Amino acid sequence: MKITVFHEPWWLSAVSGGLVHESVVKRGNDVVGRLPYVFSRKGPFRLLRMPAFTHVLGPVVDSGDGKPQTRLTRRLAITQQLIDQLPSTSELKLCLDPSLDDGLAKIDGLAFQDRKCSVAPQFTFEIDCRRSLDDLLAALDLKTRQHIRRAEKTYHVRSLDQPEVFIDFYLKNLTAFGRTSRIGFDNFPVLFSECRARECGIILSLFNENDEPIAMTFLVWGHGTMYYLLSTRSRHSHDSGAISLLLWSAIKKAHELGLFLDLDGIYSSGTARFLANFGGKLKTRLVVRRSRMPYSALQYVKAQYSGNESNFFT
Repeated sequence: MKITVFHEPWWLSAVSGGLVHESVVKRGNDVVGRLPYVFSRKGPFRLLRMPAFTHVLGPVVDSGDGKPQTRLTRRLAITQQLIDQLPSTSELKLCLDPSLDDGLAKIDGLAFQDRKCSVAPQFTFEIDCRRSLDDLLAALDLKTRQHIRRAEKTYHVRSLDQPEVFIDFYLKNLTAFGRTSRIGFDNFPVLFSECRARECGIILSLFNENDEPIAMTFLVWGHGTMYYLLSTRSRHSHDSGAISLLLWSAIKKAHELGLFLDLDGIYSSGTARFLANFGGKLKTRLVVRRSRMPYSALQYVKAQYSGNESNFFT
């Protein structure tokens, strides 16, 4: 069964504090489908979500052998059985990668839709970093290349092995922008330790000439793909070349490891225009959601009064 790093049991245990649940479908003694999830609470409401730091988490299905249409039908049936096992909650929200299982995972969206869930697209860019560095550099927008070359004269990038420093920098930056974090960082040190032990995660940090941090990003990888998972920048950084240099450093790291780089979510046209300069291809994820009254009514009211709020992963 093809999975992402987010489906790994060690990942799910680390990010959830061991509180992950699963729907499971078996054929005889063999597991042919599983769907991990966690519960969270908002006041009296019980929510079924993905754990923190987990940006894609859908069904894992063994669609077996045979013709594509046979495997597609089999996957649909297994996914529906997984959904039917999910407990009743005020809201269900998951993000799916439809490229899994040779693209057959697209049918998962239909399975959730059939079970009264809404299905909406989420966009990201994916860069094939298995190409040569010359090809990757040539794929960059001309002005972006110039910004990176200029930034290399002022800034330097190095890895950071202190997760608490990343957390502190991230939260201070949010405060400086007048925002609060929707992410709980309690499990982040454990997650970082697990990633480092498996050599599948790194914090890249960008520093200025005074050795002051300007921006940081947490990269994780597995099963052929690296994710630009969590990034933050100082409010005092107005140099787009600095952020471009950090992104280029991530591209080079993915190239070194022979991976695709997923830039992990686009939430505005401005972000799309910036990320399009790095030579990636647009990729679509599926966000499935099912809300019940009165929780959906409460969320609607909140949305009317928070229209200017920036998007963060939750």
